[in-house]
Amino acid sequence: MLQQGEERSPRTSRFQGAKVLLRSFRDAPGRHICLGFLLVVHLAVVLSIVLQPRPVIWPLHNDTVHRTGPAGDFYSVYNAAINLRRGIDPYSGSPDGITPYKYPFRYLPAVAVVFQPFTLLPPKVAWVTWILGLEILLAALVVSLWRRIPPLRTRLVTVGALLVSSPYFLELYMGQFTFAAVALLSLALLYPARNPAYGVSVLLKPFTLAAVPALAAQPRTWRHAVWAFAGVLAMSLPYFMAFPEQWTVFYTSNFTATSSFDAGNFGTLKFLSMLSDDLHVQPLGLPWTIWVTGLRMTLLAGTALLVIYSRCDSVVAGVVALLLGHFLTFPDVWEHHLSAVCVLAAMQIEDRSHRGLTIAPLLVSLVLLALPSPFAQFDAEKDPSIWDPSASWPLHMRYLLVLPKVAPCVLLYVIAVRQLSRAGFHPSKDAWRRLVVSR
Repeated sequence: MLQQGEERSPRTSRFQGAKVLLRSFRDAPGRHICLGFLLVVHLAVVLSIVLQPRPVIWPLHNDTVHRTGPAGDFYSVYNAAINLRRGIDPYSGSPDGITPYKYPFRYLPAVAVVFQPFTLLPPKVAWVTWILGLEILLAALVVSLWRRIPPLRTRLVTVGALLVSSPYFLELYMGQFTFAAVALLSLALLYPARNPAYGVSVLLKPFTLAAVPALAAQPRTWRHAVWAFAGVLAMSLPYFMAFPEQWTVFYTSNFTATSSFDAGNFGTLKFLSMLSDDLHVQPLGLPWTIWVTGLRMTLLAGTALLVIYSRCDSVVAGVVALLLGHFLTFPDVWEHHLSAVCVLAAMQIEDRSHRGLTIAPLLVSLVLLALPSPFAQFDAEKDPSIWDPSASWPLHMRYLLVLPKVAPCVLLYVIAVRQLSRAGFHPSKDAWRRLVVSR
């Protein structure tokens, strides 16, 4: 090692420069080959989803084998948009003579308004167009993260996991909107200047409103929270005031529906419910619904307070903690929802405000979430007429199905909370002043 004041010889400089140049040439082809392979796999799977009624991912998921599809969720919006155009209640599910099959429509009325242009296309063409939109969103996210994650190996693992994410492919197959909502929110964080992406995210899936405390506490993003909240009210409140019976349907389907802990549910509450049943334990002697409601309110409120009081300047850490708090306490976390959690993990990796020691568990969590679950091995019959194949599975199989997904979600939340806590806390006056003072 050179001592202070000692000059590096020209020969040493040339040697070090040659090593750096050689390493760059060696890394570049490998990087290009790896990226090319991942892109080929990604495009092959997407084409299979679009072109085949039973694509290559069909055996991998409960919601491909045992549910209506493909595009069952997308067609619910397609049907609602057609009915709304014809002056019919979008929540009625009335047959339109065009949509082949569908699930009940449970989104905000603004979604049926925004999706009107899709009704000018045949159903499958409209679904493929939506898939193209999701692919564009994924490409924008991948390019943005590639530029922001410095270490090459970390960058390749992060981008690779997003490109071949099993929950993302399921999202495409179902024609879902969860990935789009969180991807739009992430792009709003990456490009905060005059970016309406968060407002669109909230209209697609209002659960992203959980991020409001984190956005409101930061000077660069507080406008996103204000405009998104105002947009939801402006586009929903007058409609529901004019049609209060439709508000009842919307509220019932989203907030009072009975949870289903079948093989397609990968939520933490399902895991806790299984433990409670198998150990014959009723927490605090309270009914399960009351216990779950209390847990959800406590965790979300506690996380919001932590975000508000924390001195951490990273809006990503706050947003990730709040959205993971939502997923950890939401009863119905279906496998396609994990496509959004993969995006949150990638955003944590991109966030440079945490210590480097947390990168390894973040990468492991992302990879576990992106990999297919053991469902294909456990569901030997692949009988679409069976609603819940896990009902006949032995105990260890039911736990092995959900643990590889529940554990990473919990770990990601713990890392986000640790990051917020290690930064220290504002005094109460300063913490709340950040939310109310003029920017």
